[in-house]
Amino acid sequence: MPYVLRQVVAADLAEIMRLERAGFAQAIQESEHTFAERLRAAPEGCWVLAGEAGRLYGYLCAEFWPLQNGVDAARFARDHAAADTHDANGEEVYVSSMVVDPATRGTGWGRRLFRDALAEMFARHPRLRSTILIVNPEWEAARRIYRAEGFVEIGEIGAYFAASDGTQLPAIVMRRPQT
Repeated sequence: MPYVLRQVVAADLAEIMRLERAGFAQAIQESEHTFAERLRAAPEGCWVLAGEAGRLYGYLCAEFWPLQNGVDAARFARDHAAADTHDANGEEVYVSSMVVDPATRGTGWGRRLFRDALAEMFARHPRLRSTILIVNPEWEAARRIYRAEGFVEIGEIGAYFAASDGTQLPAIVMRRPQT
């Protein structure tokens, strides 16, 4: 089935929430309110892989931030208000959330969503200079993809993710400068 990469529209919110529930453990899912606020505050950073009949097979949400050295943990707070952090003139893309439908995992569509959405943002906003994201240390497959895409680990945010055994894990912060 062919998928189309496009920017999110408000009518996509229910499908984005379906993907959020399918892709993340309940302890780290973000709220519908958070996604609706992201769409209002940073629409240029919200992308989907759309299929037929309105079904979505993945989403990527991002904000533009001023480029800063180091890691400011407060900027990465889950369910933060994008209106407080997004800067339309920012120089860095913060990938705040990305999920692919479990039905598409292992097909390469997640990598396509990641690569193509970032490429579109950088093409449309030439002032962008780098991309930053966080990842759970247990998500080895995601970390391999990010490393293969040129990301390097630049720090950690303590006690960010809940592990399967109930303990707290750090978030690994990764960055890739634009070449």
